[in-house]
Amino acid sequence: MTVLVDIQVVQLLCSRLCHDMVGPSGAVHNGMELYNEMDTADGADALKMVSSSVEQLSSRLAFFRMAFGLGGLTGRKPPLAESRDIIEAFLADGRVSIDWPFDEGAELAQYVSVPALKLLFNMVLVAIDALPRGGTLAVILARVNDDQDVPVIGMAVKASGDGARLKDELLSALSTKGDKGDATELNAHNVHGFFCQRLAEEQLSKLEVVSAENEVQFAVLVPERNDR
Repeated sequence: MTVLVDIQVVQLLCSRLCHDMVGPSGAVHNGMELYNEMDTADGADALKMVSSSVEQLSSRLAFFRMAFGLGGLTGRKPPLAESRDIIEAFLADGRVSIDWPFDEGAELAQYVSVPALKLLFNMVLVAIDALPRGGTLAVILARVNDDQDVPVIGMAVKASGDGARLKDELLSALSTKGDKGDATELNAHNVHGFFCQRLAEEQLSKLEVVSAENEVQFAVLVPERNDR
């Protein structure tokens, strides 16, 4: 029997899990940094490896907390700037790089909502799967008008690289309807596509996918912030 779990329950569980793990992993990382500053040669290389691994773990947890949980930003920076930092750290030392100029879209910060940023994180996660051999993710944000001439935020993530393509099972998850009970085709490899489309639907939108040679683009229109 297929059980469809309320999306908020999933978000709350992930938020709690990540919240409980980010603190200890950050503390271990700080401890390793302190040890590396000491005049101790024995085990220094091993500790550097552990420190690097813990840093990667912390970056991943911060990313998934924002992508899947409720909340997820520290508030130490403007949401758009902090989101960029989290995504950049998540992709560090991997085969996929980010092309998101630091000042690009800065003027849009006041218009981009946290739900829209969560959707952007999930778009990045789906786009990574379109680059099996690595490549670049270009993040594009713009303020445009929709069909009713109402200002909205256009968000796009363009995955470019050798052999860029999206697997059929992920395309299927992106097109799966959340109200038809056909989630039996979902698995650990494509459920993030399903989740991404549900986040878009929550904002009365739909994630569009356009493929070309060595390129896959994901785009969506979302409402502006209404709490300014």
